[in-house]
Amino acid sequence: MPGPEYRLGPGDVLEVQIAGRLDVERSQVFVDPTGAISLPPLGSILVGGLTLLEAQRRVAARASGVFRFANVTLAVALPRTFEVTLSGEVERPGTFAVSALRRLHEVILDAGGVTSRGSLRRVQVTRKSGVTEVDLLSFELGGDLTQNPFAEEGMRIHVPPRGPSVILTGAVRRPGEYEIGPTGSLRALLELVGGLSQASAGSEARLTRVGSDGRKETTAIDLGTALKPPADVPLEPGDALFVPSLSVLQDVVELRGAFNGTPESTKTTVAGKTTILQRFELAQGDRVRDMVLRAGGPAAHAELRLALIERGGVTGPRQRIPIDLQRLIVEKDDTQNILLENGDVLTLPIVEDKVYVIGEVKTPGAVDFRPDLTPREYVALAGGPSARAKVASVFVTFRSGKSYGMADAPPLEPGAVVTVPEVAVKWWQDYLAITQSIASLILGITGLFVIFNGPITK
Repeated sequence: MPGPEYRLGPGDVLEVQIAGRLDVERSQVFVDPTGAISLPPLGSILVGGLTLLEAQRRVAARASGVFRFANVTLAVALPRTFEVTLSGEVERPGTFAVSALRRLHEVILDAGGVTSRGSLRRVQVTRKSGVTEVDLLSFELGGDLTQNPFAEEGMRIHVPPRGPSVILTGAVRRPGEYEIGPTGSLRALLELVGGLSQASAGSEARLTRVGSDGRKETTAIDLGTALKPPADVPLEPGDALFVPSLSVLQDVVELRGAFNGTPESTKTTVAGKTTILQRFELAQGDRVRDMVLRAGGPAAHAELRLALIERGGVTGPRQRIPIDLQRLIVEKDDTQNILLENGDVLTLPIVEDKVYVIGEVKTPGAVDFRPDLTPREYVALAGGPSARAKVASVFVTFRSGKSYGMADAPPLEPGAVVTVPEVAVKWWQDYLAITQSIASLILGITGLFVIFNGPITK
């Protein structure tokens, strides 16, 4: 049943009880379109827009002028219903009939909930009073009812696409990926997720941030100092905060990218493929293969040959060490199995589902990979050969570095490069240009002979 803060409106059915000294009168009344109820012998009383408690006091005040003794009680027998409209990133957008008892979060759940692409932190709510933004994550995690208002007649709810996010890992009460809030405050986000766990080493936290040049840099951060009011850390898209635990405070390495992961891995999606971000404790003697196995091994969509270790030197600049996991895991080449150090970041990129067509084609560039296409068909998708293409000499280069003629190439794979070379001499214009060049050369030689040897005589 609605509580005392329920706000009345046209369509509500109320149960009114007036208890006198000897008898009790009960009746049901309807809130009419003007927001009034008709209650004999009290007459018409305006209650629309009032809370249930305010309406009860108003009816009691009217009754006190009619009866010597009257105890008035109001209750909602049947709440009104109306239509609200949902749009944007919800599973079933449209117009729905809802009860006035329903709150925003329940209305969205009735429509299937927010999609994986939708924003929980910037839900736009349009009412008669104007447009506001609601942070549903604050209600879900913190129970903030101000961010979960009651539905209203004519309300429009729009869920926009999900905004930039950050990742919290380690000794955090609710680790995971979170959309950056309206204020962009790290302190506010940590408060929302319940803060740090009891055994956290907040003074040893590490913040990984994408720089303006696209490179990721990891810096140490003392959360106790950095987040002490009024200080704060403004969040940026792609930030990743790791908070170690006091009980296991030791060297760590971070793995990112196309690994299968473990149940504790923080998973994201890049170009439709699952990637992970996870930190592992580094035991003495751990090498690349050890960490790859602990991360569940490389995923099927991993680009094994382009793995990379980023290592920050204490006295020098960060190093970037290429690691060929194809050689290490498939070809058993232990030269790639280097010893890891504290703070190393091992990145394994996803393979691009592209085949590249270059050279003498009309639109050179990347073409979406399809396993059923031949090199000739990829050339056709790139606009076909140009006028100067030497089609008979087209060759294919695979990611392994091996090249084949077009007729002898095995089935193509992502990352392959189809090269269409240029013919040396082809059309009559080429021959004409060559003849003109030779004629000019002969004329020049004849002129020099005349200058240095006098006129030519028979």
